Amino acid sequence: MTDWVCLLLKAVYYYGHLIGLGNFEIDWRTGRVYTSPSSTIYALATNVSIFIVLLWQILEQTDPNVFFGNANKLLVAVILVLVGLRVASGLLTVHNRWHQRAKFIRLARKVLRLFLEKPQVKRMCRWRILIKFIIAIVTDLLQVAITWDSVGRVDCNQFIGMTLQFWMSTIINLAISQHYLVALFVRANYHLLNTELRRVVNESRILSYLPQRKGAFMTRCCSLADQLDNIAKLQSQLQSIVTELNAVAGAQGLMVYGGYYLSSIATYYLTYSILKNGLENLQLTVQAVILAFSWCFFYYLDAMINLFTMFNLLDDHKEMIRILQERTLFASGLDVRLEESFESFQFQVIRNPFQIEVMEIFSITRSSISAMYGSLVTHTIFLIQYDLEYF
Repeated sequence: MTDWVCLLLKAVYYYGHLIGLGNFEIDWRTGRVYTSPSSTIYALATNVSIFIVLLWQILEQTDPNVFFGNANKLLVAVILVLVGLRVASGLLTVHNRWHQRAKFIRLARKVLRLFLEKPQVKRMCRWRILIKFIIAIVTDLLQVAITWDSVGRVDCNQFIGMTLQFWMSTIINLAISQHYLVALFVRANYHLLNTELRRVVNESRILSYLPQRKGAFMTRCCSLADQLDNIAKLQSQLQSIVTELNAVAGAQGLMVYGGYYLSSIATYYLTYSILKNGLENLQLTVQAVILAFSWCFFYYLDAMINLFTMFNLLDDHKEMIRILQERTLFASGLDVRLEESFESFQFQVIRNPFQIEVMEIFSITRSSISAMYGSLVTHTIFLIQYDLEYF
């Protein structure tokens, strides 16, 4: 039977090479991650072409009225800032892949090793991977449709500029998807660890109330201690993967969250401008608006899937801490080595708090995202009020 999950992951891998994001190779049979002249030269040539197109756009003069019609200067400024941020995010992502290439290779080795060691992880993640793949494909196709819809309304130079924006969007979306896949695999491993830890804790609690029998009791306690040490070791590996992911994707994450923030404000403000000025004044067609809002829907749906995956990962870690705290219900009849294993594991999770951070500027939590959304609504209101007063 064909393993369609591996086919999807390979499609993502080769797509990354096609658009210039991947600059190293993976042997899917052995799990080897390595660099090669062919992948390096192709990625380098693709990335250089991006900078050439960008330089061409900077040198050429573009009339914003071609895109925005009779839009006021505030709307033009908002859209130009959003476009500039998207291009800057794509360029930063490309630069980051070269600047931290060795770290990305090391991270890929760790993730792939765990992925190959536990085949059940692939089964646990298969539907989430499929949903993510479908949303990513639809988002990119809608971006292509938006670019194609502009043909006839813009000249060659402006069309190349829109193609560059699409190229940067695909790079950012794929980088976000790769981040999502790593978080998804870590979460699946956490789920397996919590199941195994729950079983060890339950059996240890039963043993603590049984009368100690020298041979069988000691053997069972030592076996449980070994299992607990293995769980603690794997948990440490998973947390190190998340820590490395935060480090290598920190600047990229900051730009992505800034892009989500500004694009949300721009979407609300653009909706208000359409209702205020009408489609004809902005030189927009009904088809273009439908395509744009459809793209926004899948764009933010993808963002919510990424966000809730990280929330669920944090919840799984909290669940692990809660399971470990049930050790207080044990009687005082366990073997010393098993008691030490529990103490060592608890000390490990307390000493190294599990956090998903963006360049150590802010942590991804429900409270921080709620505060971010509140700030987004406030700035959107300020922008609309400024428009009402001066335009």
